[in-house]
Amino acid sequence: MINQQGENAINQLKVVGKPIDRIDGPLKTTGRATYAYEHQIANIKPAYGYIVGAGIAKERIEAIHQTAAKSLPGVIGVITASNAGPLKTGKFYADRLLAGPDVLVNLAW
Repeated sequence: MINQQGENAINQLKVVGKPIDRIDGPLKTTGRATYAYEHQIANIKPAYGYIVGAGIAKERIEAIHQTAAKSLPGVIGVITASNAGPLKTGKFYADRLLAGPDVLVNLAW
């Protein structure tokens, strides 16, 4: 392990700021790259989710009427603070979004 400044490739500017060839570069920049969600697996349809918050900043959602949303074609389910179950702090803090107004979210730094 090198601990002294200037003795590694990054500190000698051999890596940062240098162009590199990426095998997927031309595909991504021309819009021809395929991403994981674009691969079709037989008989499996992907599910997509959307987080909908309060329409007015600093306001609280007091009620969620799920009947209309659940009756739409293709809707699998509606997740709210009342039916999400126990949540832990995740990478994107989804627990804060679904915790509800009376739930204290414990963040462990």
